[in-house]
Amino acid sequence: MVSSKSQQLGLSALVAGLLLAAIAAITLFGLLTSRYGWKIYLEVFSHFQLQYCVICVVLLVLLGLTRRRLMSLLGLFCCSALLATQILPWYFPPVWLSPRPQSDLRVLIANVNTQNQQFEQVLALTRQVQPDLALFMEVNDVWVSQLNTLQDILPFSSAEASPYNFGIALYSRLALDSPEIVQFSPDSTASITAAIEVAGRSLSLVAAHPLPPAKSSFFQARNQQLAAMATYLQSLSAPVLVIGDFNITMWSPYYKRFIGLTKLKNARQGFGLLPSWPTSGTYRQIPDWASLLFSVPIDHCLVSPELRVASIRTGANIGSDHRPVIVELAAE
Repeated sequence: MVSSKSQQLGLSALVAGLLLAAIAAITLFGLLTSRYGWKIYLEVFSHFQLQYCVICVVLLVLLGLTRRRLMSLLGLFCCSALLATQILPWYFPPVWLSPRPQSDLRVLIANVNTQNQQFEQVLALTRQVQPDLALFMEVNDVWVSQLNTLQDILPFSSAEASPYNFGIALYSRLALDSPEIVQFSPDSTASITAAIEVAGRSLSLVAAHPLPPAKSSFFQARNQQLAAMATYLQSLSAPVLVIGDFNITMWSPYYKRFIGLTKLKNARQGFGLLPSWPTSGTYRQIPDWASLLFSVPIDHCLVSPELRVASIRTGANIGSDHRPVIVELAAE
């Protein structure tokens, strides 16, 4: 009887130790990839901080069931470190969000996906949102033809279609000053630069869709484009608005370097993570639970400190693998 009880206690200690080791390893891995993930095989794992946190919380609950107080406290410390550094700060409204201003500019950001044929959903959403600026990515000639029907509400535009998921199109209610299709680096995708006037203030605009880090060459091209964009943005004197699908999350060291150089603020700050990709959308072979499980925030709106964010949210399904992002901004 004593031997059986000792075995149970030993097994409980072993299980608790394994659970604690798993929590500690996941926490350390998440923090290290976010800080030191400069190589593609590490950086790709930096984007799943929310998933790491959820896994650690589940493991912590299991650890609590073993009734090992010290190990449970250590596990709680690891979970808290991950939460406090990677997740919770995005839910805390910073000083520049309070008090919440009235909107001067409504922005719609939508990666529509070239394979997506749900034109009416995208057009209906746009008319419902009534944006002042609407950026559409992964547009081909067919998509541009469809989007041109919005010119009654968005009369100004600049676009470059592509059949390979790299097309980009910007539509605006406000006049676009000197719109230009640019490549920030030799291997980068097309971006759009322009200036607009909002509430009597000139605003520099950059719309971009860097390559996804699906392979080493794309990874390098994305990072080079972000670096070149940072150099360009540093040369601007007017307040800046940068929008697009950057194929990067806020936890990547490359994103952090970009923000450090440009001093821009992510409009998500204070409003939560708002994951935008993937959805089952275009890729029907992906179950809804899988797309939800691996959702990450890669569609961004970045602003100068002179611009304040009234609100930001993800929109309804438009048949794409991305959720649209809708932002309300105020120019002060």
